[in-house]
Amino acid sequence: MPGSSATPRRTGRRAVIIGGSMSGLFSAAFLSRIGWDVDVYERSSVELVGRGAGITGHPELLEALEASGAGTAELGIEVPKRIAIDRAGRITDERPLRQILTSWDRLQRLLRATIDEAHYHLGWNFERVDQDARGVRVEFSGGRVEHADILIGGDGIRSSVRGQMAPEVQPVYAGYYIWRGAPNEADLAPETLNSIYPLFTFHLPPRQEVITYPIAGFDNDLRPGHRRFNFIWYRVADAAQMREMCVDEKGVQHEYSVPPPLIRKDLIAGMHKDAHDILPAALLDSVLKIKQPFITPIYDFTAPRIVFGRVAMVGDAAANARPHMGFGMAKAGTDAQALAKALRDHDNIDDALKAYNAERQPIGNTIVMHGRKLGTHMGVNLKTDEDRRMHALLQSDGAMLDWIAVPHFLDAYK
Repeated sequence: MPGSSATPRRTGRRAVIIGGSMSGLFSAAFLSRIGWDVDVYERSSVELVGRGAGITGHPELLEALEASGAGTAELGIEVPKRIAIDRAGRITDERPLRQILTSWDRLQRLLRATIDEAHYHLGWNFERVDQDARGVRVEFSGGRVEHADILIGGDGIRSSVRGQMAPEVQPVYAGYYIWRGAPNEADLAPETLNSIYPLFTFHLPPRQEVITYPIAGFDNDLRPGHRRFNFIWYRVADAAQMREMCVDEKGVQHEYSVPPPLIRKDLIAGMHKDAHDILPAALLDSVLKIKQPFITPIYDFTAPRIVFGRVAMVGDAAANARPHMGFGMAKAGTDAQALAKALRDHDNIDDALKAYNAERQPIGNTIVMHGRKLGTHMGVNLKTDEDRRMHALLQSDGAMLDWIAVPHFLDAYK
């Protein structure tokens, strides 16, 4: 992609983008750089801020941020190595691996700055799209209608756009979930700060996986003492257990997950009890300092195609992988970059979208399958000899350090 900051020559072509998070913002940034007019429509009526999740700085993500114009200035915190610790807190294995760990908030802010305020629209819920050889007609709740050359579905794993174009493609529950949160650095005990805080840390009880690393504080505050600590704890639960966990504090059944403020107090108390029984002291300190822990059920899906005429899917809406690679944001960026490159290099839009599908649909499915391979560590749904072999390999702390969230993992599939 061109790296110039000069204003691009306008092409007279327009894209409507559904979803105002990373996939939508990356798509808008890259298309703007090749001269397209873009409008982003987000169903939330308020800015998408304060989500706090940690993000692994894969090389592909860093390159996409630079190429999109968002840049990587003060992106996050660099850690020098990763370690695994046992129940007593002793280091069982380690690997030198310099990585930048950033946060959802920081990426959102960098990418949001690339979009003209007049072209980012909050509070618009996608309803349907119709298309013909000339382009798309997009309807929103409230009667708003937009016309464009293409529609981009960047609205995540539960994509409404994909729901219309490929309703048969549904996310599949993986059989496990995550407890997560990001306590403030200032709240952590001195022993936690001196031992695991500066590093990418693993703790691996049977059929569980705990990962922690430092991230920026609120408003991208990188000053020591003002940062946060990303905490992720994978636990096993079958579909019936997960459905019971999706009943909120008021007794309301949620289909997929519960908004953090409504997570039942008995579930949090049970998690804290398990933490006392299972986790080493520094990780116990970390989890008890999370003001509002939340649950993320793990789903994934592959897709037989990601282009439907003049409708193109990007990021998690195209194919969603389990988070073991920490590659979701990198996928959003590289999907959007590839889409813009295809549209730049082909005079015919339909040819461009076919080329995009041919390039990115197989890669998306490869990422999903790699996530399933790493997920065998949890010992759930081991159906094949290869699943069982991989599960056995990943019972080693050293193997987990070598396989989880490492850079350039896609090179093995080239």
